[in-house]
Amino acid sequence: MEAILESIKEWFLSKRDYFIAFAQADSRLEGWFKAELLLLLPKLRQNRLLDGFDREYNINTPFGRKQIDFRLLTQGEINYCEVKALCISQAAGTPRNLAFYLRDDHLGLIKDFKKLDTVPGGNKWVLGFVYPNPGMPEWSAAIESLPDSLNHWICSTRPGSYPEYLFISIWRSQATTGQQQLQ
Repeated sequence: MEAILESIKEWFLSKRDYFIAFAQADSRLEGWFKAELLLLLPKLRQNRLLDGFDREYNINTPFGRKQIDFRLLTQGEINYCEVKALCISQAAGTPRNLAFYLRDDHLGLIKDFKKLDTVPGGNKWVLGFVYPNPGMPEWSAAIESLPDSLNHWICSTRPGSYPEYLFISIWRSQATTGQQQLQ
């Protein structure tokens, strides 16, 4: 999965002008991110970094049927992945800062964490595209505000490793008790 994540990072970092325009317009364009992944994922499959993928994958959980943005198949493992666009520019005077996206409501990262927590088996990932890059102090403060019940979600990336126009927060659940194997 690491090679796939690195390819995703390279793909989106090459789109600087888009992120500057999105931030200036204070726009959340989650559909654009998913469309870009629909362009990238077949290339990764062709290059044998990815065995297969499904978009808007439906899965039954103990809490009902859930739709997951992407199911990625890698080296015999199933990876469930949610995508989140987090525009924090506030260029249009909106209240959308990092705290806005880390609230326990129907909009932010917490919703996706909780949804994936209901999915049995597999590895669980959330890709949060934060633009512009919030910087480490703001990011650290936001992460500390997460409820203790979500401590099993670990962000493996840091804002200092990204340019000013984008930070890709890559989250993985450490609560997976066993990996669901392909059959």
